[in-house]
Amino acid sequence: MAFKAGDLLKFKEDSWWTKRDRVFREPISFGSLTGPINQGRLVLVTNSLDSSERFFYGIICGSDSREAHLWSSDQFDLVSAVPAEADL
Repeated sequence: MAFKAGDLLKFKEDSWWTKRDRVFREPISFGSLTGPINQGRLVLVTNSLDSSERFFYGIICGSDSREAHLWSSDQFDLVSAVPAEADL
């Protein structure tokens, strides 16, 4: 699945990243939202690659660095999609 800039993603439960680093596993709470949400597991897509359906650039939500990283789409589930231009 090709993700688009603005899509919000979360790491899959069995993602390599969730096994690699605790920052991707620890839940935190956001004020008005009920229940814990794992902030470290959310990624905002910043750029898609026209030449690839698999890879995209994104930033980890809540990261201090705000540095975009190259990710593989097979490690993520879609949380929220940007509407198609026809839907705007």
